[in-house]
Amino acid sequence: MTRRGLRFGLLGTPVLYGGEPAGGMPGRHGDTSVLPVTSPKLRTLLTVLLLDAGRVVSVEVLKDALWGGAPPVSALPSLHNHVARLRRLLDEPGRLLTVPTGYVLRVDDGELDVQVFDAHVAAARTARAEGDWERVRRECRAALGLWRGSPLGGPAPEVGGYALARRLEEARLLLHEWRYDAELALGDDGLADLVPELSALAAEHPLREAYHRQLMLALHRTGRQAEALVVHRDLRARLADELGVEPGRPVREAHVEVLRGSGTRDGASRWVRPAQLPPAPAPFVGRADVRESIARALSGTDAAGAVVVSGTAGVGKSALALHVAHGLQERFSGGQLHLNLRGTEPGSTPLTVEEALASLLRDLGVPSEDVPEHRDAASALLRSLLAPTRTLLVLDDAASAAQVRPLLPAGPGCGVVVTSRSPLTALDGAARFPLRPLSDEESAALLRAASGRDGITARHPLVALTGRLPLALRVVAARLAARRALTSDDLAVQLASADSRLDLLDYDDLGVRRSLDAAFDALTASERRSDQDAALVLRLIGALGLPFCDAPSLARLTGVDEARAEAALERLADVALLEETAYGRFEPYDLVRDYARERAAEPCAHSPAGCHFASA
Repeated sequence: MTRRGLRFGLLGTPVLYGGEPAGGMPGRHGDTSVLPVTSPKLRTLLTVLLLDAGRVVSVEVLKDALWGGAPPVSALPSLHNHVARLRRLLDEPGRLLTVPTGYVLRVDDGELDVQVFDAHVAAARTARAEGDWERVRRECRAALGLWRGSPLGGPAPEVGGYALARRLEEARLLLHEWRYDAELALGDDGLADLVPELSALAAEHPLREAYHRQLMLALHRTGRQAEALVVHRDLRARLADELGVEPGRPVREAHVEVLRGSGTRDGASRWVRPAQLPPAPAPFVGRADVRESIARALSGTDAAGAVVVSGTAGVGKSALALHVAHGLQERFSGGQLHLNLRGTEPGSTPLTVEEALASLLRDLGVPSEDVPEHRDAASALLRSLLAPTRTLLVLDDAASAAQVRPLLPAGPGCGVVVTSRSPLTALDGAARFPLRPLSDEESAALLRAASGRDGITARHPLVALTGRLPLALRVVAARLAARRALTSDDLAVQLASADSRLDLLDYDDLGVRRSLDAAFDALTASERRSDQDAALVLRLIGALGLPFCDAPSLARLTGVDEARAEAALERLADVALLEETAYGRFEPYDLVRDYARERAAEPCAHSPAGCHFASA
């Protein structure tokens, strides 16, 4: 009498299953009886035959597998004996056939657990591609339920099957990933039960990011955010120490979910909505057209990713940026970030990109220990945090496009206002708004509003003496407001007769000279020849009182070639110490001319009148 429903198992120690299982291949707790193969030689024989099921396995191959390449003299009769024992165990005529060169074990479809496992894997893969997470979970559970231990029982070297065992092990790990992705996607009440399983897998596979990502999400979605952040921090440190890399995008996205507080069981959001805008200087006068243009660039249908407000020191870049930003708060409901990049701040150095990224991430609620050390990873995290929001960034006093570029969000709902002495022409896609001094009427209006002196008109000498720069106008207004007995005419006389107007254009924390110092000192401290040339040219302009300058004239005065002279002039224009009023014609701003004279009077290694550029 033959046994119906014979099955074979290689997902663990090789076994036979007897009887007809309910629902197909027996699982871990199936109702089919297990027929253990207790003899090591018999297990080896069965394994080798199953590895080539349906194909001829030669006698020589079987002898090598059974005796490790050194068969005894009695190997052939002993092999025949083992085959006979296996036939009795199989108890099914025609299952194990003898052929002239060896033996063939017949295994029909679905009779080997590896075949059933592969079918479940294929079904889970298809369901995953279709987004059918319930079926993914069902197929993964069915496939994983077939496992009883190491595939093939951990094959001996002489048996072979290493490639199959490795493939099966990797498939099992992948099934675990898919199953937990399904559990997280379905979001059932049993998420807390996943944490111990995922913790064990993450510990067993410390560099496999998927399990750590899933553990982070399971912890976070069951209200254990702090533990989720610890998992991320430990993984990031391990990857950096052992592989020198940052976590991949899926882990970064999970990190963002944890930080933002989305996906939690109670639905509470931990997203920090920034509201960092300093108050805009008041009163604010003029610039109506440029204000409207910037607002359109940031909120219109063709909104630019960033706008750059540029101009010389004290021209009112920061005041304009803040005035516009406050007017757009309703448009940017995600909040407003403000960061001083210190590009020209006296007595300080510009923020590094890493410092700027860390500051913005902390302002968005990222703990300091979770800020990525690598610039690219920190920039990617910032973009991920901002992508789903409508957040406005005001990046004040930028030194260069390279300092700004990693800080820009990629989300279509965000906006960026950058202020800089330079127009930052290397910043792709930005709308640029260069500022010039105020008009006479606007200057007089600012003086009246800030000082409380109603009699100041557009023709008053104070307008011209301040160079119509908002910063200088505010200093003058502050002096008038502080001393009610000081008339505007008296102050104009003082400014006109002073050895340097800049002395009187310095009040409390407002000062034109200190703003210009930062730009000039940066040029002189630079190791680039063009910067050093630019500093010397500014001295020369001050020494000779040049109302304007061009490259041919400068080349004749200094004895250098025109290309080098033009590079120096362009550099001064880039840091807003000169203005190119026509092609090749550069003029200093009114108060910059006074500043240049001060600098020319200082000790210089070269004579002011015939100043030669620094050596190449």
